[in-house]
Amino acid sequence: MNEQERPRADRRISLDPVHDSRHRLRADALARESLVFMLQLPESGLAAFVYTWVNGLGKAGSAFVVYGPEVGETVTDLIDGVPVSDEQGFEDWQVGKVSVRHGKPFESAQVIVAPGGRASLDYRFEAVHPAYNYGSHRDGCPGWVADDRIEQSGRVTGVLTLDGREIPFDTMGHRDHSWGTRDWYFSQHWKWLEAQSGPDLVVHFWEVEALGRKVLRGYVLRDGEMAEVNGVDMSFEHDARLAHTAVFADVRDELGRSTRVEGRTFALYPFVVSPQVMLNEGSMSVTIDGKPGVGHVEMCWPSAYLEHVCTRDISAGSPVIRGLPSAG
Repeated sequence: MNEQERPRADRRISLDPVHDSRHRLRADALARESLVFMLQLPESGLAAFVYTWVNGLGKAGSAFVVYGPEVGETVTDLIDGVPVSDEQGFEDWQVGKVSVRHGKPFESAQVIVAPGGRASLDYRFEAVHPAYNYGSHRDGCPGWVADDRIEQSGRVTGVLTLDGREIPFDTMGHRDHSWGTRDWYFSQHWKWLEAQSGPDLVVHFWEVEALGRKVLRGYVLRDGEMAEVNGVDMSFEHDARLAHTAVFADVRDELGRSTRVEGRTFALYPFVVSPQVMLNEGSMSVTIDGKPGVGHVEMCWPSAYLEHVCTRDISAGSPVIRGLPSAG
């Protein structure tokens, strides 16, 4: 069987290693390249992520956030608008307290958040599967999200230091890397999930509603085979602000498999990424087909929509505006 005849689900999803390096973006504020590294430690009652970005005008930023029931007040170390040269690459990247050093492309990375304030981090990522890129989908990567984007789970090891207490970790984690246009307001809503139950059982999907359509990208790694997601049935529980407290997803892939992911939020961070958009970041204890693991679900909401919802009692059969009598 030649490559033209081979089913898509049997193909190894690959991308030129050069794409794990920094890209040359067009000179535009909406042109953006970003890296994200995720960490969930439900047994310690905390989660963290490191996010760093640069736009097409050469202005960079970084965010280091530690949150959860054992953290108390959320640790948020955020900086933006830092000038960086075109020559500064991801093999030796530094913005504020955050340093990133990519190792072999699509295989390893080290992230350091320098001491100062309540928290610091030494984090090492080792991939457990080939990087999945949205551009490998037959319909490509949605242009308002990026020119392309990779998602990848791996083993993460290191030490998170919080209030002088060292918390070593050796667990599963996730990273992504995107480059191109990022227009936050193009999407009306999305659900982004990453979950791992060990190195051989991984699920990722991104389901977004935009332009009157539903867009889906993602993959499942199980039984030694990686295949693209082609269907998701997802429901979730939430509080009065639409912050998700639990998720339930049946994920279908192009090998004809169905995989069940269930998750309970143990740490939540509302991330305001623009005046128009709120990302509810929910770190979770998960099961994948009943096997325990860790994961994260990010839900994107227009800020004005959330403000509207928060004026109403959405627990009732029909919404009642808070502070006003219901119609008799």
